[in-house]
Amino acid sequence: MAWNRVLDLEAGIAMVVTDLHGDGEAYARYRDRFLDLHAHGQADFLILAGDLLHRTPPDPDNSLAMILDVLRLKAELGDRIIYLMGNHEMPHRYSFTLQRGNDVFTPRFEWAMADNRPQIMALLDSLPFYVRTKAGVSLCHAGAFPGASSSVGERLFALSHEMVLAETAVAIPSEIRPGYRRLLARQNKTSYDQLIHDNFAITSPDDPRYDDPLIGSVALSNHPDLSLLWNALFTRNEIQHGRAYPTYQKELLHALSYQFDTQATLVTGHIDCESGYTLVNKQQLRLASAKHAHPRESGHFLLFDVGEKISSAEELLTNLGSVFS
Repeated sequence: MAWNRVLDLEAGIAMVVTDLHGDGEAYARYRDRFLDLHAHGQADFLILAGDLLHRTPPDPDNSLAMILDVLRLKAELGDRIIYLMGNHEMPHRYSFTLQRGNDVFTPRFEWAMADNRPQIMALLDSLPFYVRTKAGVSLCHAGAFPGASSSVGERLFALSHEMVLAETAVAIPSEIRPGYRRLLARQNKTSYDQLIHDNFAITSPDDPRYDDPLIGSVALSNHPDLSLLWNALFTRNEIQHGRAYPTYQKELLHALSYQFDTQATLVTGHIDCESGYTLVNKQQLRLASAKHAHPRESGHFLLFDVGEKISSAEELLTNLGSVFS
């Protein structure tokens, strides 16, 4: 079965980096380390495991320069550069606003894209959600989530953003959209035109993206596949699910093992880690490369052979490295 959101790696050395969140200085360190390793035959793949975007003020947000550099690297190195979707990429594909406390993340990047929007959106549309390897190590942004059975996994692993949005658009024909716009405006305590201007850089009703925030909002509320993707990218792992979480790990790894080598270990980012990494049971290594590492300079990358069997997350600890020391 062809799963367009799952990438298979069977041979080579992968360097894994997580959650750089617009930190241009950290990105440059990791990129340069990979390019040096690659030039010396010591690394074949750079895996950016989601959340490349959005830095919290007052730190400078280098998200645009970073994603344009990823596009440059992919043009030069092709599939050796692997970028996974994280929860901070998802809002730009579905035109909804991501906010934490008083910090609204999405508008800065929506306005920053400007003329680069078509190539950036094409990249975001293509991002896989998972990498699975012959080593038995699967990588994703966040981790496991409830209900990640084989049948659910098949829907998520083959998800089409275009299809989700097209099906939602058909469900809200043009004659009923004004009412939906008014509802969205009331929920946000502003006019619809002001909302999409401020958050999505849509400046005119003639813009072909005019109803994208409306369609994205309805999809987020009503489309089952988008609910799956939300759960997969926003899961809080054992913090959210407690004692049930090991079961969800096993279910996801089992689903990812379909017609491939048995997957025994997850590598993820997404959540804060003291000293730059933590083990979640025996089956998950959580990595923090910058933003989620405390202190930041304790951030790590992972370097491992995707073809050599790994049976537990603990075995990966000897493969951690730093660009800050």
